[in-house]
Amino acid sequence: MKIQLVPFLAFCLLGFSCSEKTDSSSNSNEWELVIEDSIQVDYLGTVHGAEFNDGKGIIFNFKENKFIQFDERGKILHEQAYPFDGPDKVFYPMQLKTTTEGKLYGASFVGWLYEFNSDLTFKREIKLPFLTEAKDGGGTRRVLDQWKDQLILYYPGRDGANPYDPFFFRDHFLLEKVDPKTGSAKPMIRIPSTSRYASDKYFERPFLSFGILGDTLYLTLDNEPLIHLYDLADSASFLKTIPFNPSRFEDNGEHSEAYQYISGTTMLDGDIRQFFPTNQGIVVIFEEGIKEDIFVQNDLKDPKNFPLYPTLQNQILKIVQVDGTLSNEIIIPRSIDRILAIESLDEPFYALRDDDFIGEEQEYLTFYKLRLRQK
Repeated sequence: MKIQLVPFLAFCLLGFSCSEKTDSSSNSNEWELVIEDSIQVDYLGTVHGAEFNDGKGIIFNFKENKFIQFDERGKILHEQAYPFDGPDKVFYPMQLKTTTEGKLYGASFVGWLYEFNSDLTFKREIKLPFLTEAKDGGGTRRVLDQWKDQLILYYPGRDGANPYDPFFFRDHFLLEKVDPKTGSAKPMIRIPSTSRYASDKYFERPFLSFGILGDTLYLTLDNEPLIHLYDLADSASFLKTIPFNPSRFEDNGEHSEAYQYISGTTMLDGDIRQFFPTNQGIVVIFEEGIKEDIFVQNDLKDPKNFPLYPTLQNQILKIVQVDGTLSNEIIIPRSIDRILAIESLDEPFYALRDDDFIGEEQEYLTFYKLRLRQK
């Protein structure tokens, strides 16, 4: 096991500040992203699911169907693989949630819901009252969270609802509230009229993600630069929509007919990749998208050219206040990949380093220790 401090010079070459810790007590809306340190985890594999909670990170490798848990020094605490078939199979629990009581839940991308022991061994499957109709679930997006003693998840299929129908988001409840003790579920959350997906027009199929803080649920559709707020203490009633007004966010607009797929064919839509509600503000991470002329010139429809995507658009971090106040846009270097969690703007957080983009082959995973700092 190695623990690596990223050299001071590397921080400065990346364009980040390298000074002492500050907190978010000032009134400035200008922020910067600082790399404070890094850790190495003695494991070589692709990260498909991840979270960080209470000083411990958990990653999931889809190919190996395996969990790795590690601490803030990079030490592996537990490692657990599951069979792909047979009576003890666990089916790809990419979505992870550690509750405030310390219980670990995982959901597969096609709906199976599990509880695991603290050492990552299997505890039980939670049987839900109907089968999901989703074939791709939420992917790596956040579609599993906790409210009080209930689990909230994206699990379409109630009454046979088809999540690929062009008006699914208009005509159906979007989430299920699940009692983990019994597996019983109740539908909740409708798309508000502030979303274009509440209309009878056709648009690119979006991907949903959400997060919960206190009694408020924050929901986004990935190709629409809006955050919708709901009050869970008041029957999940809609509160408001906050636009985060990105300076650039490509959008292929209204379609002439159902089941058109333009993004990824002739251009690339802007895309909300992650977001994290905190008591100090909502952190939104998005990619700008790629215009049609650049997309066509570089033949980006061809899978062999997919690695060019990161070089032709920025990934941006922006902090959004509930009153609509917006921070500056922070360009996240492409050496920084998936962020595991942001629990507070006053505390550091971890993100996977993208060794493929850097062009380094390593026998371990590197995680940057990052911090947001007000200028």
